[in-house]
Amino acid sequence: MDWKKKMEELKSQADGVMKKAEAEYGEMKAKLDKDGDGVPDAMESAMAKAREMTAAAKAKLGDLKASLDKDGDGTPDALEKLSEQTRHAIEQARAKAAEIAKTAQEKLGKKPPTEPAGDKPAGNA
Repeated sequence: MDWKKKMEELKSQADGVMKKAEAEYGEMKAKLDKDGDGVPDAMESAMAKAREMTAAAKAKLGDLKASLDKDGDGTPDALEKLSEQTRHAIEQARAKAAEIAKTAQEKLGKKPPTEPAGDKPAGNA
């Protein structure tokens, strides 16, 4: 057999396989992208669903924020209430500590110390 002839046969077979592969690729691409915009339809559908889910999540987050912060000042209402309760408890504890200190001083027969102006909590004037 002549090697040139064999090479031509192999080249012909390779060309046939390439044409068949290109045709199958074109068919596959056409099936995946029916609207012909270059983006597979399944990908477009997934992206659309992702956008919808993102919008729904943002709306739900907005609703959640609104339910936690009814007065709209940026701080959750429950946290504001807890903060106020903590301030009140601290004030009560300070008053009780001062009362105990005064009582202890009286029992020891000493004059109770006067409360310096710096010991009062800030902002409670």
